Amino acid sequence: DVQLPPRAITIHGLKLLDCDGDSATFEVHCSKGTYIRSLARDIARALDSRGHVRMLQRSTAGAFTLDDAMALDKCLQLLHGARPQQALLPLTAGLDDIPVIAVDPASALALQRGQRIGGPDVKTGQYIATCGSVPVALVRIADNDMQVVRGFNFD
Repeated sequence: DVQLPPRAITIHGLKLLDCDGDSATFEVHCSKGTYIRSLARDIARALDSRGHVRMLQRSTAGAFTLDDAMALDKCLQLLHGARPQQALLPLTAGLDDIPVIAVDPASALALQRGQRIGGPDVKTGQYIATCGSVPVALVRIADNDMQVVRGFNFD
């Protein structure tokens, strides 16, 4: 038996889309970290039944939707073609929901080296530190202290 550690999650919405007696189709809007297969197991247990996941499709992930998706064969074709950059989105495409904080070149250099620096007096949280238009790092700011969570290496 595999024992999954319990974790706090939020189910924002759970909608029964179809039920034919032998199977059911749900749409789930949930927080990150939710194991959908565990949710299916828990629903089956609550119904004093058994169940399994036949198909799982993620329709959104952060700022991305299925409309942004590309078939794997098309992606591989572009990556191995003459212009592989056509298959890539800019780093900032996945960071649209994170606020931006501007830093000067000296601070950008310190952050690129993983150093902590003094931060502005802003709400505690994660920010994208940028120097001009270049993303430098994902940072956490708390109590006027800026610490690198993930650095970005652009030349």
